[in-house]
Amino acid sequence: MAFEFFPMTDYAKEETERVLRELPTLETGDFRFAFMPDYHYKYIREMRTSFSNIIHMLNALNENGKIEFFCLGGDNVGNYPPSKEEHIDMMADLAMYFPYSNVPVITVQGNHDDNSIHSRIAPDSEICRTETIVPNDVQYDKLFAQHEKIENFHVAHEKALYGYLDIPSADARVIFLDSADVPFILDGDILRYNQQWNFGFTDRQLTWLANTALQNAPKNIVFIAHVPFNNEERDFSEKEAPRYNYEALDAITKAFRDGESIHITSDHPDFGYDISADFTEKHNVIARIGGHIHIDSERIDTNGFLDITSMLGGRKSSGLIPNIDGTIFEREPFSKNETAVDIFTVSPARGKIFITRYGSGNSREIDM
Repeated sequence: MAFEFFPMTDYAKEETERVLRELPTLETGDFRFAFMPDYHYKYIREMRTSFSNIIHMLNALNENGKIEFFCLGGDNVGNYPPSKEEHIDMMADLAMYFPYSNVPVITVQGNHDDNSIHSRIAPDSEICRTETIVPNDVQYDKLFAQHEKIENFHVAHEKALYGYLDIPSADARVIFLDSADVPFILDGDILRYNQQWNFGFTDRQLTWLANTALQNAPKNIVFIAHVPFNNEERDFSEKEAPRYNYEALDAITKAFRDGESIHITSDHPDFGYDISADFTEKHNVIARIGGHIHIDSERIDTNGFLDITSMLGGRKSSGLIPNIDGTIFEREPFSKNETAVDIFTVSPARGKIFITRYGSGNSREIDM
């Protein structure tokens, strides 16, 4: 099926007009961005129509108040069909929409994006081989390389799936982390850690965070990753995966917020670290935003951070997983409910985060 960027549908125009009416006015020091996790794109007309509408919507909103970026929050494609080659083709197809967007597109990696699920040794197993895996450098070339052209975006290192964006007008920095950052280690032909079911942060990413991303930082910081940051949210299901070095992430972020020095170590054979940092000023960690669990949620975690999740953008499990309040939202193709995109308006002066929903679901207003 040849690529096609579709005109905006009438129902998407109506939904965009509703969002425009609902968006709060941008005040001095505010900044706005769009976030959509768990799209699970595949090249069918339904999703090509949906994504075309999303791009048209963002362009229209951007004309009425700058949108700093549009973040695809992980699980960006698949996992269907299972082959490595077709998974890569879906990434390439999705990326063909990016030039049509007047809003910079930033991606983070989700647990489905490396396609390791299709290398598991049995249908009910969480042990994976490597046959279908799409390596990080290939993912970078297909869905992350545009970061290099975004003004004020800093890629952590060559072909890194994490980095940060500065927003000088808001004295803000948005840090995009890779929550599937696990080492590639083979035990025979079996992956010791796979990105489908093992989440975490290696020493390299944590060191970059402490010694680069959080140094010479502006006042206001937002974190974005695929897997939720929240301590309690990490146990949202009985089958939830092992997580590595989240305690180190929390320790670094807390020291940064509180303006303290830190020295932390771990002797884990595969996830060890030795990190020192001196944060001489206090900072405002506005929120830590994720997806993965396919529902909207917000809560203050045990470290005092505001952690937010957004509903899935695709239809992979719509109608199956209720929201945190028990509501099941409609998700119908070729309708205003074909997707869900959150438009975040961060307003430090008002002490508010306004989350305006395009598509299925509800808008939210959260105290900072």
